Formats: sequence, C-alpha cells, structure tokens
Amino acid sequence: MQRFTPIAFAGVIAVLLCGPSVLAQQPAVAQGSASVKLKAKRPKLKTGELGETRNVHSFGTTLLCGQPSAEDFAAAKKSGLKTVISLRPAGESDWGETETVKELGLNFHRFGFRLPDSLTDKIFDDVRKVLCEKHTTPTMMHCASANRVGAVWLVHRVLDDGVPLEKAIDEAMQVGLKTPGYLDKAHSYIKRMSQPKSVRPGINDSFLKADLDVKQWLGRFEIESREVYGSRQEVLKATGIKAGDRVADIGAGTGFFSRLFAETVGSKGWVYAVDISPSFLKHINKQAQADNVTNLTTVLAPQDSISLAPNSIDVAFICDTYHHFEYPQTSLASIHSALKPGGVLVVIDFERIPGKSRKFIMGHVRAGKKEFRSEIEAAGFTFVDEPKVEGLKENYFLRFKRN
Repeated sequence: MQRFTPIAFAGVIAVLLCGPSVLAQQPAVAQGSASVKLKAKRPKLKTGELGETRNVHSFGTTLLCGQPSAEDFAAAKKSGLKTVISLRPAGESDWGETETVKELGLNFHRFGFRLPDSLTDKIFDDVRKVLCEKHTTPTMMHCASANRVGAVWLVHRVLDDGVPLEKAIDEAMQVGLKTPGYLDKAHSYIKRMSQPKSVRPGINDSFLKADLDVKQWLGRFEIESREVYGSRQEVLKATGIKAGDRVADIGAGTGFFSRLFAETVGSKGWVYAVDISPSFLKHINKQAQADNVTNLTTVLAPQDSISLAPNSIDVAFICDTYHHFEYPQTSLASIHSALKPGGVLVVIDFERIPGKSRKFIMGHVRAGKKEFRSEIEAAGFTFVDEPKVEGLKENYFLRFKRN
C-alpha cells in the first residue's frame, strides 16, 4: 500500500502516475535516495493512503478517493496535483472545499449528483472530457466514499480506455462502487455510447422510401454518360472476377454490375446483390427472372452490415457507394468477416479534390481517396493496387486484400 505523504506521493506522481510516453523517455528517476528504473508499461490500479482521505486508489495520473480534507488537498498539491473533480453537489458538505481548492491554485470541477436518477449523461460526458485532457493531469476525482467515483470511472475505462466491461466493473467495485443504481446508469450509458454513429446521417433516406421510383434511378444509373456504366466492361475486367467466384455487389442499386458478375462467374459461382433498398432489390429479382439468371441472390441489408455469412465470398465490390456508408467501421467489419482469407475488396468512388472536383462531388462525398483508403486499411485490409481503368476520369479504382 502506498502512503501519500508529500514525499512519497511525489514518488507516486513520478513513478506510478506517469503515462507510457513519459516513461519511455525517462530511463530512471530518483525516489528519495533510491534510483528507480522506469519501464514503459500500462499503469495499474493501486490502493494507498492520503492523510485522512478514505478509500484512496491511484491509476496512472489519476487519484480516485473519498472526501479529502483541506490538509490532504494541500499535501496532494505539493506532490504535483493539478485538477480536482468533485462528484458531490454544492451544499452536500458544509466546509469550503471550492474556496480551499481554488486558493491552492488547482483547477476545480464540480459535477455533483446523489441519487442514481441524478446521474445524467451530461455528467458522464463532462467527467470523461476532463479525464481525457492530458494537460490537466495529475487529477483527483472524489465523492464522499468513492462509491460515485467508481460509477463514473467505470464509464471512462470502458469507453475511453477500451477496457472490457466485466474487467472494468471489477475495477470500479475495487475503487468503491456499491450502489446498483449507479451501476445500472453507467451500464446504460455505455451501451448507448457504444452504438455506432452515422458519419453522414440521412444520406440514404431517399433510397429507403416505400414509393422509390426505380425507373427514375434507372435513368440515372444505367446511362452511357455515367462513367462506371459506360466503362462497365473495363471495370469488370479490372476486378479480376472469374468463373466459380462468389461475389458480393454491395450497394447494388439497379443491379447492372450484379448481372454482369452473374454471367462472368457462371453456374459454379454465385452473386449476392446487397442493398438497403427493398425497391432496388425487387427490381433486381424481377430482371433476373426475366433474363433467366439463376445464380444471383438479393440480400436486404441494414445500414451497418452486409448480412453475409463468414468466409462466404471471394470478392466484395463497392462501386460509387462507399461514400454512402453511414457506418463504415461496422460495415467494413462485416465485409472483412464475409470475405474468405485473402479475398479481394474492390472500391470505386469519386475523386474528391478541392478546386478540381465538381461542386456536387464536393458536397455529396464526405471524404477523399486518402481518407477512405485509411479507413479500409484500419479495418484489416491491405492495399494492393490502383489500376487505371479506361473511361474512369472522376472515379478511382482501389483494390485491397483481406488480411
């Protein structure tokens, strides 16, 4: 157990509370008369003492505890403390903590709550913001007994530090979390905040309408003046799709590439026309029946997944629809899962170059090739090449492989 007297607490600040980047830069530091070799490793939750303060723990640059006294604040200040977060509402304690902390020159934040119903999303948001501001560290967060501290710490550890929920709950209980209502509030917030957020809300609304006019989109998608349609045979050749392949046409739209792929893969291959629009898929099915295409399946997918089984496809093809992905991380994860090891992902999208690209592209496409490529590589794909496809001027063609 660490005793946080001024001298020993200074050692804690120097040794226990330094982040990995600091440790990596400092091979040794004096602690009292001893020389302590520092290693770049993740901090661990440690119990300790700070004067009369109850239930004290240290983690990295953060102290988690019950209510400190004025003397304890002063001792912590001498040891390097910069910021105090109080989870006690004003008036819950009758001494002048606010004035004491400010007189010491410390940053002071009060995000007070008592009953579980008063633990709001804004409190979680505000505390997380302070805890993630590295220039405010070392930081102390306290309440009366560390019960409330444990609840807020749980949220921070899961959402900001990426700690698994079960492990974070154990840690929060060690810090002082006891009240089930606080745990319920923290768990609910974590679930809601863990849901993927749209990078372009509403971009697909028109495709989800029940009265979608497919004929209108046929006139826009299947017209020779559209680059990817006019160059469809060249695009097909560049994909390398061959007989026997299983291919997902993601964001299939009116299905002209799906039909080309079905012809190419032949009777031993298969094509999945994946889209979020029931109207488009109904049209693709109708056209496939009319053309006697028997190796094509339509797949109605949500906006965060392609809804295909793991290791079920050889090629994933995305043409002019990656910029329509509202949830690119989860969508890419589902594509990665659906592809066989070494499977190919082809992405065709619009060049978005300020000062060069059309106004429509600049306003409609959320990011350029470099950012899209980075997103895809971060999802577990390796960039292979960028073939130059005859007829594509506003569009680029990128090929990746699943790691």
